[in-house]
Amino acid sequence: MLFRLCQFFVHSLVEQPDAVKIDRIETERVDIFFLHVGKEDRGRVLGKGGRTIGALRTFLETVAEGLGREVVVEIID
Repeated sequence: MLFRLCQFFVHSLVEQPDAVKIDRIETERVDIFFLHVGKEDRGRVLGKGGRTIGALRTFLETVAEGLGREVVVEIID
């Protein structure tokens, strides 16, 4: 569920959704998402001052907490 939410929001933000790749590591309690986006879309995902990625992290953390899980979201160059 968390993966699909992350995927939905990131694809909604970028201009080239086909260039988006999300790698996931899943443990018993933690989901770690590594976002790979095109150079031209990196700014869209980060947002001004990191606000967009911060909002995405906060949203996913809130949903994960309700599921008894934790989530980490990182953008990879």
